[in-house]
Amino acid sequence: MAAGSARGDGGTPAVIAAGASPARAWTPPSPGNASDTRSWRLHAIALELCAQPDPDEIFERTLAEAVELSGADGGSVWIADDGSTLRRALACGEDVPPSGGSSLPLSSLEQLEEGPVGTLAAVAIRVDGVTRAAVRVQRDPAADHPFDETDRAFVVALAAIAGTALEIGDHLRTATTRIRSFALVAEMSREITSTLDLDRVLRAVVNLAARALTFDRGALALYEQGECDIRAVAGVDEVDRSDPKLKDLAVRAAWAAGVRQSFYLSDRADPGTDAERIFAQLFGSDLDADGVQSGFYLPLMDEEGVVGILLFESSVTEFADAHQRELAEILANQATVAIRNAHLYSQVPLHDVLGAIGAKKRALLAVPRRRMLLIAGGVVVLLAALTLVRWPLRVAGAHPVFRAAHQSWVRPLVSGVVERVLVGEGSAVQRGDALLQLRTSELRAAYDAAANAASAAERSAAVAASRGDAGAEQVERLRAASSRQEATVLEEELRAAVVRAPLAGVVLSARPDERVGSHVEAGEPLILIGRTDTLELELAVSQRDLGRVRPGDPVRLRIDALPQRTFDGLVVSVAALPVDSADDAGVPVRALVPNDERLLRPGMQPYARILTAPASVAGRLLRAPARGVRLLWWKLWG
Repeated sequence: MAAGSARGDGGTPAVIAAGASPARAWTPPSPGNASDTRSWRLHAIALELCAQPDPDEIFERTLAEAVELSGADGGSVWIADDGSTLRRALACGEDVPPSGGSSLPLSSLEQLEEGPVGTLAAVAIRVDGVTRAAVRVQRDPAADHPFDETDRAFVVALAAIAGTALEIGDHLRTATTRIRSFALVAEMSREITSTLDLDRVLRAVVNLAARALTFDRGALALYEQGECDIRAVAGVDEVDRSDPKLKDLAVRAAWAAGVRQSFYLSDRADPGTDAERIFAQLFGSDLDADGVQSGFYLPLMDEEGVVGILLFESSVTEFADAHQRELAEILANQATVAIRNAHLYSQVPLHDVLGAIGAKKRALLAVPRRRMLLIAGGVVVLLAALTLVRWPLRVAGAHPVFRAAHQSWVRPLVSGVVERVLVGEGSAVQRGDALLQLRTSELRAAYDAAANAASAAERSAAVAASRGDAGAEQVERLRAASSRQEATVLEEELRAAVVRAPLAGVVLSARPDERVGSHVEAGEPLILIGRTDTLELELAVSQRDLGRVRPGDPVRLRIDALPQRTFDGLVVSVAALPVDSADDAGVPVRALVPNDERLLRPGMQPYARILTAPASVAGRLLRAPARGVRLLWWKLWG
């Protein structure tokens, strides 16, 4: 027996059963009824289904609960796939398909209940009046307990709950899609507006579009004076302008930009608007050669005119739905603003410098976190090494030369002719040692004459005393005292004729024996004697480094004779005046250098460095620039 389908006045799905009258609205059982348990179960099922967004889960749970609540032996769910056909998608228990098979026209919903009366029940699951599916329960025809009104009522209620759950799930999925779309739009805006580099903006636009649309080729062209210049292609870093297909694409882009409004060519074989029809006629052969079946062309326009065009082409028809096209239009609007900003930025002076700085910043931000931490650690270690590790700063000395630490010229006390030199160059002498002998024959004669005169006067005084001539005696004695005094002076001069060393040291004068026979005046320098166990090093320090040199600073030096050995000394004094008045005049600095092994000689010119206060690498590198900046600042604004 064929059954008919009906719908209650309130829109509740009706029970479709063999021999049954149109379904009546289901009312909950009264308190105390045996079906209270199923009612409460139905309430719990409603809560669970309405919280489930997955349609497959809803259908599966609906089928299981329908079989259980109705006490059926089996059941199935039939889903309206394309809006015109019901397809048996789920089944459980003893469910025998109808004579029509596992697929039925949606208009033949009653065929789901073809069979003995009371053994089959099918209910449509509708959302907003549209049948989305049907749930079918079945009992064994040999059983003596057919479906009653209560069983069918629970199936009807369950179908209504399932329809509500599907509707809620649709809304949730729509809301989720909207949220994801908003998030995608926000990300697009952030990515596009994060740079003012025009090429980067163009590449970002076409590549971000791939997240909103599925296309075969996307490109962005700048439009100027009726021509389009393809500047970015999706998935391509560098645009090959010699590509013939790219040239054809540029021609199509120029025509679409001239239309000054976006249009969607959903099917090249069936254009829907005049613009689409003209476009298909003009470029039909090119589209066919490139395998393009549909396309979306969006001119980038603002109040000042068209700046470019964003286009997408696909080898399938209807490649973008309304929601995807809406996202593409939003992206086009954002791209227009970003391109205008990039054009304005390109007119800013030094924008290339700022762009380079921005590129460096982006490259730095793109470095992986672990590598960034390693780089940061290396920078910290490097800065610590440059600033914390300190060692003495070496100040170079100009024109260094050795001198004896203590030296003195030997000068005779009397004039005379050098008769004999008793020492040679480099001879070690002690204080008081005889160095040379002056000729003393004249002094000796004068001394002998004075001594003889004194003796003769004393004898004359004795004779006068024996005669009792007191006056003559006094005169002779006075003459004798004067002669003795003269002899004493001459004796001192005779002793001074032997020139002796005033201090212990070494004879530093070259070839002193060449003075033999020469006449010397009293006080004339003859021989230089100095101590060489400690030498004095004199060197000139630049005025720029003078502030760092202090008495007591170590001195390191080497000589050509012993380049492998370093000698040490200490600064003892810094002169108060430079050697001359030039701007780069050096200031004499004197240091004492121990020379116990006598390896160093006065007159040598060593290579010397003064070790001043410790300084870091950064201090050494910045020392000269900082001094120059300070002087320049003082000269200009001091």
